[in-house]
Amino acid sequence: MYVRRWGSAVLALALAMGGTLAVTGTAQAATTTSTIEDTVQGTGLGQVQFSGDWGYCGDNCVKATTDNSFRWTENVGSSATIRFTGNKISLYGMKEPWAYIATAKIDGGAAADVDYYAPAVSATTVPVWTSPALAQGTHTLVLTMTNRHNSASSGGQAITLDRAVVTSDTGSTSPHASGLPWSDGGYFMHDPAQATAFASWRGRPVDNVLAFTDRSTWENQLNPWWGDTVPSTFNATRDDFILGVPLWTDDQNYGTDAQWTQLAQEIAAVDPNGYVRLGWEMNCCFSFAEDATTWRNQYTRAARLIRAAAPGLKLVFNPNEGASKDQLVADPSTLYVAGLVDVIAIDAYDWYPAYNSAANANLHFTQTYGWNWWYNFARSKGLPFAIGEFSVATGSSASGGDNPAYFTYVYDWLKAKNTAAPGSIAFVSLFNESERYCTCNVYPTTANPKAAARYKSIITSLAS
Repeated sequence: MYVRRWGSAVLALALAMGGTLAVTGTAQAATTTSTIEDTVQGTGLGQVQFSGDWGYCGDNCVKATTDNSFRWTENVGSSATIRFTGNKISLYGMKEPWAYIATAKIDGGAAADVDYYAPAVSATTVPVWTSPALAQGTHTLVLTMTNRHNSASSGGQAITLDRAVVTSDTGSTSPHASGLPWSDGGYFMHDPAQATAFASWRGRPVDNVLAFTDRSTWENQLNPWWGDTVPSTFNATRDDFILGVPLWTDDQNYGTDAQWTQLAQEIAAVDPNGYVRLGWEMNCCFSFAEDATTWRNQYTRAARLIRAAAPGLKLVFNPNEGASKDQLVADPSTLYVAGLVDVIAIDAYDWYPAYNSAANANLHFTQTYGWNWWYNFARSKGLPFAIGEFSVATGSSASGGDNPAYFTYVYDWLKAKNTAAPGSIAFVSLFNESERYCTCNVYPTTANPKAAARYKSIITSLAS
């Protein structure tokens, strides 16, 4: 992983998954809707896969779609496949005097006709077909152009697809301001203004803010400047403050009992039930995890002092994805201390191998000490899972660059886990760093415009 400095602080990049939820807030309706635009293409959930010959109509061609874009085809047999999670789907397109009939099939079932004919061109894209009620879950819709048309249709042949609107029965309400099923936020370079701008850009509030102490010395670590990194909208009852805290400062100082007590009280002053990523990335970068007994003893000591001083704080056991580096404890799970962990988390950026294919992504998910491994480890301990840091990492030559597929794979994985075990994902924290280490930001969008667009689309879809 990277090692970063913030002023005199040395901070390490990591992706962490973990955390229990102790939040309340504005509940979302049990029935939600999400939009899948024609521009969000691929084979994953919430994407459109076009087959055959489809034309693009955008900019001045389109006057009345939500994103100035739709697709059209005149070729019999051309199809659009949409994979979605919900219990109903509606297709939007243009009604036209020369339009043809398509068929819609869900999950390989009977074909239903979709007649695009209208006596005059519609002023906007309109609903052209809505499915019957479906069982809540993941479905596949295939829209295919036929060689048939309404008896009144003449002068040409075409069908169009602008977007799909999916209705979903969540079965429960979200306690998070974002409307997502987990606390969803990120690291915003210790700048509350950036957190506010990021929330405005993505169209959803941030539920958590990630920060790091100045780890150089205990004197600097006890300066609680990091408490000012939360935006003015931060609500400690509803939202989550997440702080990376080393077990040793960079001068290898263990800290006194009084110092650990003071630090815990300072964290609780920002968020009494916040998360502490204690000794995060112990199998990677800087945590002195060269001896399991020494590491566990220091973790146990620090955890007990934190809990005594601030019982509401939640402790996160946060390795980096994958095997340990040389000279470190080979099996990071042996560092786990039963009874003194509230969340299991990993750190996992888009790098070697890049998440640019299903096979590569699956390697990350299924390898020993990968996503599934640590998720299952958490579940075996009766604990929730979280992502403490994650993003594309264009600053690394081993990354996938501006790779939108990374976010598709990550959020598909999260959705699947949360659907199978609601509440098992506690928090998700994007590392939105733009200046000097990883160029991991999706906002501002200049560095990674494709990944940014995909991330924003997914968040909109999940929270709508």
